[in-house]
Amino acid sequence: MKKYDVIIVGAGPAGLKCAKVLSEAGHDILLLEKNDVPGDKICAGGITRKGFPLLDLPNEIIEHKVDEVMFHSRHFHDFKKLPEAVMYTINRKELGRWQLSLLKNTGVEYRNRSQVSDIRKESVIVNNNEAFGFRYLVGADGQNSIVRKHLKLPVEKILATVQYQIPVTNPRSRLEIFMDAKYFHSWYAWIFPHRNTLAVGTCSNARYLSGKKLKENFHKWLDKQHLDITNAKYESYPVSYDYRGFRFGNIFLAGEAAGLASGLTGEGIYQAVLSGRQVAYALLNKAEEKDYMHEATQYNYYQHKFLDWSIKAGMARSLLHDLVLIALKNKRINKKITNHFS
Repeated sequence: MKKYDVIIVGAGPAGLKCAKVLSEAGHDILLLEKNDVPGDKICAGGITRKGFPLLDLPNEIIEHKVDEVMFHSRHFHDFKKLPEAVMYTINRKELGRWQLSLLKNTGVEYRNRSQVSDIRKESVIVNNNEAFGFRYLVGADGQNSIVRKHLKLPVEKILATVQYQIPVTNPRSRLEIFMDAKYFHSWYAWIFPHRNTLAVGTCSNARYLSGKKLKENFHKWLDKQHLDITNAKYESYPVSYDYRGFRFGNIFLAGEAAGLASGLTGEGIYQAVLSGRQVAYALLNKAEEKDYMHEATQYNYYQHKFLDWSIKAGMARSLLHDLVLIALKNKRINKKITNHFS
């Protein structure tokens, strides 16, 4: 049985970032991906301004640099033309391929179509027949993480999401956010511009709005917005935001496997990259480095506080959303909110 310093399960943004940092320190790493290609995940495909410097993406990966944002509540609208991009839209497969290309000629052995079927004390079983040993194990394998299950950590906070990829010609570089408690309870609907499509979707926690009801409401809202989904591709996926730590002896969790997505927006790429770097630093004992995990959890904390207020607002929820749009007209408040969310 071949043994590695580190085995990373999952080649998404977190796993690939972790592998990159560790490879620079000369570690012997096995990176396992169950799919054919890395980063093959259903996603709205947005990277915030905060996340962009962590990846330093080349221009050919970026589909749109979003510098126009339109906010909607039930009674108000607010349009912002911003001096710089606050979000970048990308294709997840292209992002994965680019991140993987950075690992060429390093100490990372990459294996696709490699499903971890069992985890033992110091080894993993892949595709039910191959065993690989490890000193450290990193679970960066998403919402349905086998590493998290091995640790017996429950996942109680999950967003259900529904989305359509609507084909369009020359979409505008505008992000649109719709807060409407009638349809989405405490959550929202989005329109993200991509190269040849618009990603139009919504999310909610089934405790407050079931997946069936969410989909039903979403279709009513699509009709109201006159969005034609005749030739659109339907997508649905769960998002975990149940964070319970990232280090468990010689086993680590990163990204959505750690529950680091936002429970308000569903965003997870920024937190995934931060946590992938933090796990690598923890393995390298770089205690003097910046605490990226704290940055990720604090980023989520304020979003979850707003989500809690919205849930507790009850019948006044639409009023709260209206007040948010009114507050956005104040330059100081607008700058503070924009800087946090992007």
